[in-house]
Amino acid sequence: MGAIAASLARVDAGVSWLRVLAAAPDDRSGWVRCSDLLADPLRLVDWQVEVADAYGGGDDNGRLTGAGLVLDWYLGAVTLPAAGIFHLDRRVPSLSPDTMLLRLGPGGTVVAVALESSAFRCLVDDPATDEAALVAADLGELATGLRTEVVEHAERLLAAYAPTTRIGRHGRWGAVADALDVAFLTGGWVSGDRARAAADARLVLGDGVGHLVGGSTLHEIVDDNGNWHWTRRRYSCCFVYRAPVGAVCVTCPRVSDEQRRHQATGWL
Repeated sequence: MGAIAASLARVDAGVSWLRVLAAAPDDRSGWVRCSDLLADPLRLVDWQVEVADAYGGGDDNGRLTGAGLVLDWYLGAVTLPAAGIFHLDRRVPSLSPDTMLLRLGPGGTVVAVALESSAFRCLVDDPATDEAALVAADLGELATGLRTEVVEHAERLLAAYAPTTRIGRHGRWGAVADALDVAFLTGGWVSGDRARAAADARLVLGDGVGHLVGGSTLHEIVDDNGNWHWTRRRYSCCFVYRAPVGAVCVTCPRVSDEQRRHQATGWL
């Protein structure tokens, strides 16, 4: 097993809601190559409609819930492997849409992602430097590499996505920053070191570099029982609150700090 495949396997073993694979299986049923999806915006529209129907009962005004969730799920599948590997192994995989595939499940959810390219970046002291396409001199340079991979993929995604939705530019790029934050927090759950994962998120997001709308919002809160939890505040909106059975999520900027602490009381 190559270095990047081994890193992907570590991420895959730590999450239950998304399979993270180094290659798609021979049976490609339900799989779509990212570049093929982005080349046909009508497929993005069909995906939004499927999700809108699943969450909005066919009455999702403007498909905003569908558009918001599809954007979140797509970006989550791209950023989770990348941020997870960065956090766990200090490596950065290639995120080219040409070498990434998604598998869609019931209701349009993303249930698996495959990264076919074995190319990656790593630090100079990584034992797998002989396999790496690029070697970074320090962690800051590696973080820049991760940010570049994510932004370049996001540029292609959002260029295709913009004509299909009423979500504005700030909201679309806000979703990219949000996805990175979630991915790092997930990496922290896998490693058991959420404080270091939050530090990684701050390093990669900076103060909002280039298209990214802001820095990491990961922070700790204390609930009504005095227990501490990691959470965040979104830049973008998933629009789930618009669905008939929807509610404002705890990360929504509409939620006050007091409400957030109260909601966290029921968390594990």
